[in-house]
Amino acid sequence: MFRLAHVTDPHFRGYQGLSLGALAGKRAVGLVNLALNRRRHHKLALLAALGDDLRAQAVDHLALTGDLSNISLDGEWQEARRWIERNTSSPQSVTVIPGNHDAYVAEVVESQIFERLFAPYQQPDPLPSAPSPSPSSFSSSSPSPYPFLHLRGPVALIGVNSCVATGDLGAWGEIGTPQLTRLETLLASPALADRVRVVLVHHPPVMHKGGEHRNLRDRAQLAAVLSRAGADLVLHGHDHQDERATLDGPGGRAIAIVGAGSASYSGGPERRSRYNIYELTADGITLVTRAHDQATDRFEEVRREKLV
Repeated sequence: MFRLAHVTDPHFRGYQGLSLGALAGKRAVGLVNLALNRRRHHKLALLAALGDDLRAQAVDHLALTGDLSNISLDGEWQEARRWIERNTSSPQSVTVIPGNHDAYVAEVVESQIFERLFAPYQQPDPLPSAPSPSPSSFSSSSPSPYPFLHLRGPVALIGVNSCVATGDLGAWGEIGTPQLTRLETLLASPALADRVRVVLVHHPPVMHKGGEHRNLRDRAQLAAVLSRAGADLVLHGHDHQDERATLDGPGGRAIAIVGAGSASYSGGPERRSRYNIYELTADGITLVTRAHDQATDRFEEVRREKLV
C-alpha cells in the first residue's frame, strides 16, 4: 500500500520581510484582512496538531496544494518550511505547489521567490524513458517550472500552477496554454501508463462556489486536456472545504476531483482543520479524511470512501 497525504491552505503566519514598502496595494488590504478576519479563523495551534497527527500516520508522501502564506511574505514561507521539515522525513517525501496567496503580487511571481524557497519540494524527475530532460524540467532561465513531475513508488505526481498575480482583489486562477500543453504531454506519456497519475492544482477544476472572481478561468481547457489524456486523481484546495466532483476522461471514464478543507481553519465540524490520506492498493484508491475534533482536541478519522 502507498499512502499519500494531501494538506492544503494552511495559511502560515510570519512577519519577516514585512515593511512599509511591501505594503503597497493588495498586500495592504490583505494585511488588514489578516488582522481583522483570518487571525480569528486560521489557528497556528491546529497546524501544529495536524503535524503531530501526520507524523503518527507515517504516510509515504505529502502533497501541499498551496496557500502556504497569507500575503506572500518571506516570514510566512519560512514558517511553512519549518513545519514541513519538522513533520516529514525528507524533501523527496514532499511535493509543494503555490496557491493564489503565494502569488499575491506581481513582484513575487516575477522573482520566483516561492520556487526558490520550495525548490527541494519541486525538483522534477525525468520521464523514465526520456533520453533527455522531460517537458517538466526547470532551469533558472525557464519562464516557469510548471508542470513538474514527481515519481514516487507507484504514483506519478504532476504539480500544476494555477496562480497568477491578479492585479485586483480577486482570487481567480489561470493555468495557461503552455502549461496545459506540457501537462497533456506528461499525462499521455506511455512511461506513466502503469502509474497512478495524480494532478495537483490549487484552484478547483470545476466551479463549486459562484463567481469568476475566485475560480479557475480556463477550467474548460483543463477539462479538455483531462478528457483526452486522462488522469487517475486530481487534488485541489482553495475553497476551504471538502469537495467532490468528477470529470470525464478518455472513453467517458470518470476522473475523481477531490478538494480538501483548510489545514488551519477553526470553524464548525464540517470545515474544521482537516487533511486527506489516499490509500493506493492493487484494488483501487481509498479516501480517508482526518479532522480535528474540538471536544477531544485530537484528529480523528471522519470519512473513509472507496474512490476507484
